[in-house]
Amino acid sequence: MSASVPAREKTATPAGLAISLAYFVAAAIILAALAQGALVPWLQSYGVSQMASSPEIYAFIAIIILAVFASLLPGCHHKSIICIAGVTSFLALTMTQEMLIKYLSLAALLFSIGLYGMVVSRNAVRVLMSIELMLNAVNINLVAFARYVDPVHVRGQIFAIFILTVAAAEAAVGLAIVLAIYRNNTSVDMEKFNILKW
Repeated sequence: MSASVPAREKTATPAGLAISLAYFVAAAIILAALAQGALVPWLQSYGVSQMASSPEIYAFIAIIILAVFASLLPGCHHKSIICIAGVTSFLALTMTQEMLIKYLSLAALLFSIGLYGMVVSRNAVRVLMSIELMLNAVNINLVAFARYVDPVHVRGQIFAIFILTVAAAEAAVGLAIVLAIYRNNTSVDMEKFNILKW
């Protein structure tokens, strides 16, 4: 009889951590240069006058190109590169925008993360967390539109409170179902949930 050894999770290698840290520092330098306005004279000195009119596009392109190069290096940690690229490119594109655009972009980013987590994850608790993240993104949209489009009335805030109430009830019922299934199957894998079928 051979004892089954559980599969160990992959740990980050020192080379992968160094690549992720170097990429984070490079993206932070690009964002700092964009925030201080140092990219415009640099682009004009290199004769790229069309890019100098919108330096946030150049910063976004530079961050994405650096992410591609970092992900091609051997031993890199792809998930951390993707996370850093997503957050820094979001900051680069929304740094000079109006506040409503920043809120809507943040809501779109949160909704995309929640949708990805809901589609890819096989863990039922992660799926519930992803649904909550998507509902919170909708709440950010409602409150932002209520604040910047119709600030006199509080319609968006009222709808956000209703969504929070429904989300709390959904989380309670969903976790109760997950715990009941876990007691029977000792697993929260979504692919093993066939006991709810007729």
